[in-house]
Amino acid sequence: MAQEKRNRLAEWLLLAREQVPIRRQHLREWLTAVRAEPSLIWQTPAVRYATYAIAGLFLLMMVGEMRAMIGPPPSVTARAAATTADFRVKCSSGECGHDFVLRREFGFRKFPVECPQCRRETGVLARQCHSPDCKGRWRAPEGSGRELGCPVCGESLP
Repeated sequence: MAQEKRNRLAEWLLLAREQVPIRRQHLREWLTAVRAEPSLIWQTPAVRYATYAIAGLFLLMMVGEMRAMIGPPPSVTARAAATTADFRVKCSSGECGHDFVLRREFGFRKFPVECPQCRRETGVLARQCHSPDCKGRWRAPEGSGRELGCPVCGESLP
């Protein structure tokens, strides 16, 4: 017969529940002692360490604020992060072949797009071919998946 695995969390919760009345009694005794002698508050390690932790966090926040106030202001040329990008697009139609730039948000991948010259959905993301024949010209790649090739020289495009 397989033995059941112990649930340590449940055991811990039961143990904590059993300790609640004892802890309440200890807290009452401590509060009575503190009322009689208030300096006991600072002599209690838990109170002292909690105070140190809160003071440390406050000090770190103040140092950060002071650094922001004292530090140099942002440069005049600083700009907000861009949200759009320019995409080089080439019409894949044989008779058109129009080359244009499209401004869209980052991550735009809804190709093909409409070509402004021939008004057909044939605009694909252009790739630059660095073969000796093409010499860095922008081409509408042919192929599918990972293997895209130049339609002029057949060179593999990145």
